[in-house]
Amino acid sequence: MIESIYILMPAYNEGAIIKDTINKLTPYFKNIVVVNDGSSDNTEEILMSCNIKLLNHKINLGVGAAAQTGFKYISSQSSAAGLITFDADGQHSVEDALKFSEEILKCEEEIIFGSRFLGFDKNIPLIKRLVLRIVNKITNFMTGVILTDAHNGMKAFKISAIKKIDIELTGYAYESEIISEIARKKIKYKELPTDIKYTNYSIKKGQKLSSGLLILEDLLTLLKK
Repeated sequence: MIESIYILMPAYNEGAIIKDTINKLTPYFKNIVVVNDGSSDNTEEILMSCNIKLLNHKINLGVGAAAQTGFKYISSQSSAAGLITFDADGQHSVEDALKFSEEILKCEEEIIFGSRFLGFDKNIPLIKRLVLRIVNKITNFMTGVILTDAHNGMKAFKISAIKKIDIELTGYAYESEIISEIARKKIKYKELPTDIKYTNYSIKKGQKLSSGLLILEDLLTLLKK
């Protein structure tokens, strides 16, 4: 069982699936941290029965805020060498998480980005694929960091990288802010393929055109910093 790589899972109204997601990870990862971002369903109740570290937001603040809470907690743990962000909706694979955890411990790069566009792009629903490509191109242009999938939920970080990154945005665009910090602070990074399993549930919860527009709006905020 892996002890030095923590799983960080932001969660908002994921009561229908989150226990299954956690159960797939627990045989392999000792330290799973879930940030319940003000869920209004039974997510918190379910999480209290799981063998995980639960951090609660009283109100919904956004996935970026949940990530900040998780980063702060995990970076303070002496046993943590790194962390992997893992979506609560069950679309990420445990196999990818294991691959990322092994690689982040041995590679010289401090951040590994997951990419659906390195061999698995045909698995992405058409509208989602279109939104992702548009937002990705704009993110690359605005940040100067070239990635094939800038807004993939699976990433691996060394703790050293977490301590260098300053995140302020609370929504989806926090991922673009991470990329901006990479450019500003010259943090080494690379990409690895991720095979995301889309279900009706994850598609409904996932990237919509409106989400893409919100990301672009937040990116404009980055330019003003």
